[in-house]
Amino acid sequence: MRNPCDRCLGLTVFAILLVLPAAGDAFADEGGAAADTAAAASVFGPGELMEFSIDYGVINAGNGSLECLGITTYQGRPVYHMESKANSNRFFSSFYKVRDKIVSYIDTATLRSLYFHKRLREGDYKKTVEISFDHANNVARYADGRTFETMPGTQDVLSAFYYVRNLDLAPGKVYSVPAHSSRRTYDLRVIVHGRERVEVEAGTWECFVVEPVIEGEGLFKHEGKITLYISDDARRVPVLIKTKVPVGSIDVQLTRYRPGRPLNPLIPGEQP
Repeated sequence: MRNPCDRCLGLTVFAILLVLPAAGDAFADEGGAAADTAAAASVFGPGELMEFSIDYGVINAGNGSLECLGITTYQGRPVYHMESKANSNRFFSSFYKVRDKIVSYIDTATLRSLYFHKRLREGDYKKTVEISFDHANNVARYADGRTFETMPGTQDVLSAFYYVRNLDLAPGKVYSVPAHSSRRTYDLRVIVHGRERVEVEAGTWECFVVEPVIEGEGLFKHEGKITLYISDDARRVPVLIKTKVPVGSIDVQLTRYRPGRPLNPLIPGEQP
């Protein structure tokens, strides 16, 4: 059995998996000869960095980061190279060491994942997952040769987070997204409850208050409730994640934010 602390320290990606209800219609067909390669409008871009403190109750357990390292090429298409890390601090590492890393290649034109790599090192637990997404055929191909059917517009757990930051969030709205992880494809939902002012180490922010409703394998798989605070501005920055679980509470707080350089800046309020 895995240590229950893995749910607080294993927050490798601070991701909500959501998208517009008709997401499949929003993407160009990669299999078509006229597939668009112009960069989609976005609030993020190369150089963006977010750093977080992961606190288990009143105890600091470690830190995490989300970063857009730049633009590279995958299968002939330009992609954002996204990377997420989570590390336990010295105190927690003495009995439960965490060194997690996730990489996602997000197509600059469609904002969909083309490649996903997850490397988990949590205590005695070790796992590595590598997936290539074939959107033309709606298939997820794993490094071990297995393939699994996906749905139009399917995201991985990191690309979905970046995609939702581009949405026209507003109180009362409910979004859903087809997502894939752990060899399963499923729909996820998020409810936008309202707005709230949040103060963290990185400053004071006006935020949207959203609640992801998780029914499958995802980075927020848990036996509790999660509330996510996303800044109500042109950047859509994840400022705070509050989680209630049977073993206590977990807060993931923004400590530092460095803006990126969007290839095609999104006009605030305009949907991708």
